[in-house]
Amino acid sequence: MALYDYKCDACGVSFERDHPMSAPPVKVCPECGAEKVRKILSTGGIQIGGSRSVSPPPAMPCGSGGCGGGMCGLG
Repeated sequence: MALYDYKCDACGVSFERDHPMSAPPVKVCPECGAEKVRKILSTGGIQIGGSRSVSPPPAMPCGSGGCGGGMCGLG
């Protein structure tokens, strides 16, 4: 399942919906019922096993092997 962001041009409400990538986009606003909904550009997210991944794992500090064993010049 993919998570999509939408915005209604009639009432201005923004909302998210998760549905398969093959599904057609949402066309009707859940708030006002207008057919002026558009998909908006977002950072997106893919839902795997019921949890959404929203951020990358934290970077490893220098000296721990995260940057070539301290060869990056930051340490």
